[in-house]
Amino acid sequence: MKNLDELVLSRSQELIQTVQESVRIPSICSAPQPDCPYGREIGRTLDHALHVAQSLGFHTVNLDGKVAWAEYGDGEEIVGAMGHLDVVPPGENWDFDPFCGDIVDNHIRGRGTQDDKGPLFSSLFALKALADSGVPLKNKIRIIFGLDEESGKMKDVTAYLESEGPWLMGYTPDGEYPVINAEKGALKFIGKTNFTGNLPGKITPLSYNGGESTGSVPAKAEALLSGGKRELEEAKGILTKMAAELHWPISTSWHDSHLKISVMGKAAHATLPGLGVNAIGRLCSLMAKLDMAETYRRFFRFIGENIALSPDLSGLGLAASHPHTGDITCNLAQLKGDNNNASFFVGIYIPAETISFEDACSKIKSICLKEAIVLDIQTQMAPLLVSPQSRLIQALSRGYKSATNEEPRLLSMCGSTYSKKMPNMVPFGGAFNDEPDFAHGANERVLIDRLLRSTCIMAHALRELAND
Repeated sequence: MKNLDELVLSRSQELIQTVQESVRIPSICSAPQPDCPYGREIGRTLDHALHVAQSLGFHTVNLDGKVAWAEYGDGEEIVGAMGHLDVVPPGENWDFDPFCGDIVDNHIRGRGTQDDKGPLFSSLFALKALADSGVPLKNKIRIIFGLDEESGKMKDVTAYLESEGPWLMGYTPDGEYPVINAEKGALKFIGKTNFTGNLPGKITPLSYNGGESTGSVPAKAEALLSGGKRELEEAKGILTKMAAELHWPISTSWHDSHLKISVMGKAAHATLPGLGVNAIGRLCSLMAKLDMAETYRRFFRFIGENIALSPDLSGLGLAASHPHTGDITCNLAQLKGDNNNASFFVGIYIPAETISFEDACSKIKSICLKEAIVLDIQTQMAPLLVSPQSRLIQALSRGYKSATNEEPRLLSMCGSTYSKKMPNMVPFGGAFNDEPDFAHGANERVLIDRLLRSTCIMAHALRELAND
């Protein structure tokens, strides 16, 4: 039997080229098309992935563009990996084309290199190494190409389960090494409010918006303000002075007789808001200081200071932490409104073994109701916590140790992956916890050496899963 690591490295150029080609397809969810329920570009990305899988000799199945997979082996039970080919919009502040897929300083650059195209193709090429090794396998292995993860709806998982039913066990290459056994719960909602009654004030917010993706910390937010020329000049002075004192980058400009303010932040993954800077929070905090009706000011103070600029939820009195499952976090991802109404999207991520998930959800709903904010719940998923002694965790741990000769330690993850919807699954790789996390942020890239190392680890893990 051939060495797994050598087999992975023998196809390293194919893997690198495959990731580059996929990154160059901007697979952002868009309007459904025939045979492309998540949009044309995601359909193109799936066609590319299936072509690669077929060229590697795998049998493939495409379930009407809803989900697809490549498989190897003849066992009755199915194990494997499920990653996603859809990506979040690029956002602001990139130093290169987000969809270039080029190589600079031994990094493949572009959206999806870390999340999740690079890790998903690592799993596919890991399976190829395993197939070429001659190792006998007890279970069939599938690499499932997900297409609807970033929306949070995960309709691809639903389509798979309705067609195939649950597998024996598997992983999603959408986390970190060594081994993850816990994932935070998620409460995602759209908050809506109306501004009614007599609204006196020198300044009126005609429009305001920010955020491109529900899965990212917003890097830019803007507002258009109405009022008298003198009052707007005063507002401009207040905004400029405050921003300078706080070292917040802003710009102002005149549009007809209205004042436009643009505020910059820093993008990051929604579940790691501490790594970013929320531009919506900054905008709302500044707007709350202007001479406008108290109804507007109270709204901007609440969502700006108590939510967007309090990513640990201390602003709502809900801060909580656990040494293994982590801190509760909050991200105000999107805002859109005018002088009549407003809506915003929030994701709150609640770790297991801290505050009760049900209690946290109930308290958040009650607080928003007091602020005259109606919630439209989009997602409500309890935390994931898998026993260290489970068959799945033990198999992944053996695979990691076999590949690295290191004792694995268990980690907890911030985000919500397919593990919340697909039974018997946890995140496993493809990032290493000592490297920068560019997922959902600007300048996403992956170090080629780490990509290859991850592929080797996945090959060992798939072998353990298939023979458990």
